[in-house]
Amino acid sequence: MIKVKHLVIGLGLSLLLSGCNSKEDVKENTEISAESEIQALETLLKEKKYEDLLVKMETLHLPESETDKMKATVGTKFVDQLIKEKNTEFLGSRYNRMRLIVSRDNWSKMEKFVGQGEKIKLDEMEQAVRSNDFQKIKEMYENEKLLKEDDEFSAMYNYALYLQTDQNSYKASGALALAVDPNYEGRMRDEIVAGVTNTSYKNPLTFGPITMDDWKYIESEYRENLANMERIAIGEKERKERIESARGKNPTLGMTYDEVKASLWGEPVDVNRTVTQYGTHEQWVYGNGQYLYFDDGVLTSFQD
Repeated sequence: MIKVKHLVIGLGLSLLLSGCNSKEDVKENTEISAESEIQALETLLKEKKYEDLLVKMETLHLPESETDKMKATVGTKFVDQLIKEKNTEFLGSRYNRMRLIVSRDNWSKMEKFVGQGEKIKLDEMEQAVRSNDFQKIKEMYENEKLLKEDDEFSAMYNYALYLQTDQNSYKASGALALAVDPNYEGRMRDEIVAGVTNTSYKNPLTFGPITMDDWKYIESEYRENLANMERIAIGEKERKERIESARGKNPTLGMTYDEVKASLWGEPVDVNRTVTQYGTHEQWVYGNGQYLYFDDGVLTSFQD
């Protein structure tokens, strides 16, 4: 009995020690793996392969503690190097992605740098517009891709376009009204409002001038038309996808004319159409006792 007891205790101690060793091995392997990953990241940073570095940092699978270590080391070096290079293009275009792979302190540092860079560029744009330096404006618009989505940058650019046209016309004021939101409150708002509501061309025989109410109406109509065009584009995309999906298949209920034509049955031999006050009914004849029946362009029944 004593021998058995000693044997059990011995086995227990052996398993316990084995478990401890196993945990230590896992910890050691994790640390080695993390160090290896960090070295690989730092190599990409040294080679300035920034997009590859960002992708690798986004796809790392490390324990939380090792991820925090990576953010504190490589993340800090990454942000500092981009700031030192004044690489606003990379930081700005990957703004949201960078936010996920750097620490809060580095994010704040990056945010401040990008904001300062944008302010400098907006100052340059405003100065160019006020001095009618249209070549500078053109170059900035072509090169400052990140700022094209900025409301102030866009408004000032469109005001510069207005300045280069016959300003005393409904066409010029209308184009500016279409380009700038009437609720815009940024740089050069007063000048832009004056351009849109210019009354110098007032004439009983011509359109205009544009009032603030007109401007708001133009904006609402533009937004509505834009939304309609987007809906039409989405509908057309979905229609083409359904047609492609029908290829190589037999017709199914709910298909449209074009979807059936794209299916294995293809074009009918003959079509019999009946039009009533309730709609249009069509029978598509394929021969060999095969018929398809449509109600208002939608397949509702068939015979085969």
